[in-house]
Order: sequence, then structure tokens, then C-alpha cells
Amino acid sequence: MKKLLYLIAAAGCLSMISCKNGESKSEGEANPDATATEATAQAAQNADTIKTDNGNILIKPKGVIPNLEDGIYGDALEHKLPAIWQKQSIYVNQKGTELNILDIFTAIVEVYPIRQVLEGWYAIDQTSGHNSVGTFVCDEEKNFISGKWEDPDYGNNFALKSWEMMEDNKWMIGFVYNYLWDGDDGIGVYQNLMFWTYDAINEHILHPVDTTECFLPVYTPQRGIVVFKKDNDNLDFEDGADPNLFWKWNGHWFVSSAPME
Repeated sequence: MKKLLYLIAAAGCLSMISCKNGESKSEGEANPDATATEATAQAAQNADTIKTDNGNILIKPKGVIPNLEDGIYGDALEHKLPAIWQKQSIYVNQKGTELNILDIFTAIVEVYPIRQVLEGWYAIDQTSGHNSVGTFVCDEEKNFISGKWEDPDYGNNFALKSWEMMEDNKWMIGFVYNYLWDGDDGIGVYQNLMFWTYDAINEHILHPVDTTECFLPVYTPQRGIVVFKKDNDNLDFEDGADPNLFWKWNGHWFVSSAPME
């Protein structure tokens, strides 16, 4: 990899040094409120209604998936989306009374139409007629969806996964995507981690998790980048020097398998 630019929630780190959640190291980065406003306006185009919900915005998608060529990329992924997602709740058009990972995936794709994720949605939809060079896994029983594109320098990829919480039919939903992009600060691998809580019985709303309060791992060469695995409830790491490092799921959040730095 050439340069790792690791984004956790609203935190941006412009080198391979570790950083704390909530800090922004980006030189010349736009005001988060301004980028949030732009991103909200973009999401509104794909939403039926937007209203205040406990200090956040509640977005109800229209049920229309954008075309691939309309997907967001570049600066929107580097700065705007990480700045806004924690301020937006998403209504899920859930079919039935049980969690359905495809319903959640569809809602996320409509509100955040990332190009590679859009391609994954169209590839999974067998009626779309879309042919992709990516490799996709959709396991509804395990509540897991992933996509991967091989590249000489880096394989773009994403994964969506659910973790069952201590209450029945209450879930933690995790979404991670990694992509190679030549941005304003040079070529780098960008990783975004996003988490929501979800009540599959009553609300059917993805509520963003405040990851400044729930600690997440930062990049270190010993860890590598975060990956979700279909058959493992932990957060694992790829390309790390120490394969024993992972974060255990405890029914509420993730606990480090190694002493904190």
C-alpha cells in the first residue's frame, strides 16, 4: 500500500500515525457543518421525507436506487460522508418482522450511493442485468453482505454485518468500506467505519452510534485495516503484523483483545 488514510466515523487521519476519534487532521478541510449541509442536501434527493429526530435528521428513502454513474466518490467519500453520517438516522423499509440484511443494505445504498456499493447492490439484484468484475457474498442467514474488487495496488471492498445485542431483535449494524483514491493529499487507501443500532420489531430505524463515546481501533501497522468476517462476531484486521489482534463483540460493543496503547 502507498499511504493509508484511515477514517473512523468523523475522524480523519492524514498519515499512518494513530489518532483519536473526533479529531480532524486534514489541512484545508472544509467546515464539518458546511460539508454536512451539502451531504444532507444530496441525501434529500434520494429521500421521501426529512425531519428532526432527537437532534438528528431522519431520512426516509424513496425506494429508488440511483444509477451507477450517479454514485458518489472522491471528496464526498473522503470528507463529506464521514462528516454527516452520525447526524442522520435512516428509515428501513423492512419486509416482515425479522431483521433482513438486504433491506438494510438497500436503505444505506439509497442514502449513501457509494459507487462500489451501488455496483454491489446491482450485482446482487439478479434482475438488474448488471455484470460486475467484483466478487460478492450475500448471506441472508448470517446477515452479511460483502463485495471486493481486486487491484494491483489495493482491492477496493466493503462489508455490511449485524451483531445481535443483549435485547431480543435489537442489533448493531456495521458498515465498512475501503477504496483507493488519488485525493487532494495524495494517493491513499481510505477506510470508513460506520455503526448504527437497529430495532427490528418496533422502529425499523438505523440510529447512528456515537463512536466518540464507543472507542474504535485506529490504524497501526501491527493491526492493519478492519475487516468484517461472515462467521466471526469480532472486528478482525487484515494485513496486520500480529494475526492475534482482534476486537471481541460483547453483546454491546467491541472490546480489545490486546492492552490499550
